[in-house]
Amino acid sequence: MQRGISTYLFIDNDLTLDRLKAVRNQGFQRLEILAIRPHFDYHDRKITSEVAAWLQDQESFLHSIHLPHCMYYRPGSIETWLSIAAIEPHRRTQAVDEARRALEFTEKTPCPFAVIHVGEPQDGDRPKHLDALYQSLEILVPFASHRGVRLTLENIPNAISLGRICEFLEETTFENLGVCFDSGHANIKSDPISEITAAGKWIITTHFHDNHGHLDEHLLPFTGNINWAEVLQSLETISYDGCLLLEFKVGQESLSQNLKSAWEAHNRLDKCREE
Repeated sequence: MQRGISTYLFIDNDLTLDRLKAVRNQGFQRLEILAIRPHFDYHDRKITSEVAAWLQDQESFLHSIHLPHCMYYRPGSIETWLSIAAIEPHRRTQAVDEARRALEFTEKTPCPFAVIHVGEPQDGDRPKHLDALYQSLEILVPFASHRGVRLTLENIPNAISLGRICEFLEETTFENLGVCFDSGHANIKSDPISEITAAGKWIITTHFHDNHGHLDEHLLPFTGNINWAEVLQSLETISYDGCLLLEFKVGQESLSQNLKSAWEAHNRLDKCREE
């Protein structure tokens, strides 16, 4: 499986070419760009063009773009949640518009997947939320597909479980749509093993991070209470052989040290798989 990492690692800082080069030089094979302002200002043509131009020379390094789930992120605070399952038309429209704006980045460089949250933490598993989700996907799925991108729905800590997401996918007629399995979110709302089993074939990419079952801590694997050997065995059972993408945030260590820690976590994941 490919070793991947998200720029969530340095969400508190701007996404720069120097930081991307450091990730590449560590040896990671796949990258996910977190499209949240000001970390990555997908509205800024100069920035998006510079990043895309560099990525074009990196032999399929870009694995995915994480579409925005808020308008702005500041350390410790989120300004204006974005939800494609919002029941208020103006809020749903805003979320769809921002997702499309971020997807325009993929016109500049190839990107296999785009990850999007299924709503926000307060959204529930009710028909009106699922109807809103359907209306959003009617716009976003073809918009992504026309740019060669496969949209993936990520389970988050809300009432719409991964199993319910997959039931929704089975009931609809959308093509070129899949699931991003998020281990940390699954560990809060349910348990990762049952969520993997429920999702099965729909899982086409991942977010790997750890926690202690209560808060969305985004820790490195093996620093919370997730049983990673069981997670990897469950993924093998459903024949998943794609990217294992770390989406974690740590303390005040240097970027180089954090990247080394991430690499060591991948080494431990490999050892679990071998055992």
